[in-house]
Amino acid sequence: MPPKRKQQKANGFMMFMIEMRPRLESDGHKFPNGLMDVHPICTPLWNNLTTEQKAIYNQRAKGGPMVKEEKLDSLGVPLAWKEREEQKKIIEKTQVFQKIEDLVSYFHSQGTLENHYFHLAHFNIAVATDEGEYPPCELAIVKFSLVDGITSTIHEFVDPGQLRLGYAYEAGLHSEKTHRIPACGFKLFNKNYVAITNSIKKILQQSDGGCAPLFFVDEDMAKAVYILDWLIEKSCQLDHSYDSCNPFKIYSLNKLFYELRRYADLNDPRLKFTSTTQVAEYFGNGMFQFSPNMACQWHEDEDNVTFCSLTRVRNYAYTISDMCCEHYGLALLPNRHVPASVADEYRYEIMPKTEKVNHSQKPVNKHDEEKPSDVVPRMPKSFSKVVMQTVGPRVAANFSSKSQGPNGVIPGAGRGILGSMYSPTSEPQFPGPPREIVTPPPAGRGRGRGLLLTSD
Repeated sequence: MPPKRKQQKANGFMMFMIEMRPRLESDGHKFPNGLMDVHPICTPLWNNLTTEQKAIYNQRAKGGPMVKEEKLDSLGVPLAWKEREEQKKIIEKTQVFQKIEDLVSYFHSQGTLENHYFHLAHFNIAVATDEGEYPPCELAIVKFSLVDGITSTIHEFVDPGQLRLGYAYEAGLHSEKTHRIPACGFKLFNKNYVAITNSIKKILQQSDGGCAPLFFVDEDMAKAVYILDWLIEKSCQLDHSYDSCNPFKIYSLNKLFYELRRYADLNDPRLKFTSTTQVAEYFGNGMFQFSPNMACQWHEDEDNVTFCSLTRVRNYAYTISDMCCEHYGLALLPNRHVPASVADEYRYEIMPKTEKVNHSQKPVNKHDEEKPSDVVPRMPKSFSKVVMQTVGPRVAANFSSKSQGPNGVIPGAGRGILGSMYSPTSEPQFPGPPREIVTPPPAGRGRGRGLLLTSD
């Protein structure tokens, strides 16, 4: 008899594949060859697990005492895993913010902040997949400083390659709603990923041989990380001798704008943004995006300039210049700091800085609100007021209601006691039934601020 074939013992990775297979099939994956087809998909997921998470599956495979399982969310992802990932992102963001603060502080202390070049970037994607993939279709980078504005620019339409199965329709919808670049068959696509990657390295090259950081808005940071890794991978596939090390550093453009505005005058708290969220609002407004010569020629012809990557990066640079250069005492150059169509001398006149003068303030004396006052109540500006101020209230009461004051003013037509002395001799006639004549109230009881007289 032939020797019996030893049955392969289950291990932790196999238990992990068995658990993940139904979840992957529910997402549309097909595995005609069983676990052999599951293996390439689950391998990177298994490598991302922590030692504690792998121990759960290893114990299942051994059939020994089970490790206490973690709680899962509706998608089967451990909650503790998600919390650790979120905490990791917070720590990474804090570290990046600290690097930007140190960078701007150093150049400010050296007096070279206005002359230092920053590289602002934006990538358009073909589609965003559930697996965290963001194949690019367009990129733009500008080299910018506060003194010189935009000095150089690169712009490319990048061929996203073969999309993941099942995402062609979503790619079409995304293209129609945003940049309108077709995901496939676009004649302006560049498939030379080596040349594209080298052009990015060239514009970022520093004097010491390193690469300057790329600044993206916060909402594009995750896409930028994937796309730069994707470009290195594609370049290595075209040229096997290409360096597989990723030299690119990704920083927050929101934080850079925040620090540049703050360092314009550290003694003026009005220049400090409340948070990086307020910075995002300025970028999102796109105050310059409809100006001439902002987008590439293809997007100009398509009448879709707002979603062009070149429009985005130029708008970032122009917004920073418009909000910061004035406070650094720098003149704005057309098509470098602002579009030429709005760079007029009246709007962008640089005003000299003024010194703040601290004036001594006098102490405020509080008065008792209930303190009695001997001031006579204010009377209306009429002939009755003149009489009251001249002869007093008692003598004024003896004035005849028929006497006429200056300029034909009827005495006693004011409010209070003088108003009560006046009785109209005639009433205007109006069409309709006769109107009832209202008898005026007795002296001293009318509405107003008159003085109440006591009867003798």
